[in-house]
Amino acid sequence: MDEVVGDLFGADAEVLTAGLELARDRFASLGQAELPPMERVFMAVESDDGGFGGFHDRLLPERAPDDTQAPGYRYVQAAAVISLYGDRTGMTSPAPGMVGIDLLHAYVHDCCHYLTFRSYRLGAGDGGYGIHRSQHGINFRRASGSTYSSRDPEGSTSTRNLGVIMEGAFDVDATTVTREAVARAGLSCPAGGIDHHAFLDAVGELQTAPATAPWLESMNGYVRGINAPYGAFLSEVGGPDSGNLHEVIMTATLNGTLATLQSWLDERYGPGEFTALFRSGAYAA
Repeated sequence: MDEVVGDLFGADAEVLTAGLELARDRFASLGQAELPPMERVFMAVESDDGGFGGFHDRLLPERAPDDTQAPGYRYVQAAAVISLYGDRTGMTSPAPGMVGIDLLHAYVHDCCHYLTFRSYRLGAGDGGYGIHRSQHGINFRRASGSTYSSRDPEGSTSTRNLGVIMEGAFDVDATTVTREAVARAGLSCPAGGIDHHAFLDAVGELQTAPATAPWLESMNGYVRGINAPYGAFLSEVGGPDSGNLHEVIMTATLNGTLATLQSWLDERYGPGEFTALFRSGAYAA
């Protein structure tokens, strides 16, 4: 990513520089002093098959909703894999600033993945499953593979899945930083095409877009599978305090301590609300 960033100029460089400063301040407020080093961010810039790069470029096959990553963060390698925004055939150029905007969205989003608390356990005394990740943010997994929360029912418009909640929270933070950086850089939304929808998506103001291209279809799937359910969850559970609930979720996800989140829920709904909201029958068994 270093080489790509070094080649940016004009509006693209300006919005990215502003965003990186905002991101450092945001993560410092969450108790995180280090951002992912640029050498751990790998960027696809060309393809023999053409296509359209950026945050919603499907570098990985479609995954289950609670594993959605766009394009993909590799926890084992501690590396982000993203692709450069724009038409890879080179026939059309993105609007000024759009490469920097999309890159900032992707990088800050993957900062959240990089900084998420993780713990691992040896499974020799737990069925012989070897090493497994027992905690990931506010979610938990047994050696057998059972996760604390289950997948949402098909067609659900809200969520009680902790994977979706963390992914949605990450994107709220990423789009908030991007929106503030865009304001600092004085950029405005392009008038039409994919750039128009990608801009609104990157600043957190998109609902859905006409699915006239695979990139837009992927974007719509992310909105339906992550952004909209997380927003509904915050409204249902947080109500007028939804912003505060988001802050508590982000803090707990990055530091791995659930006490504040559990207390927040208990004060409003009674003791044991975290368990009541999220624990699946399979995990409890």
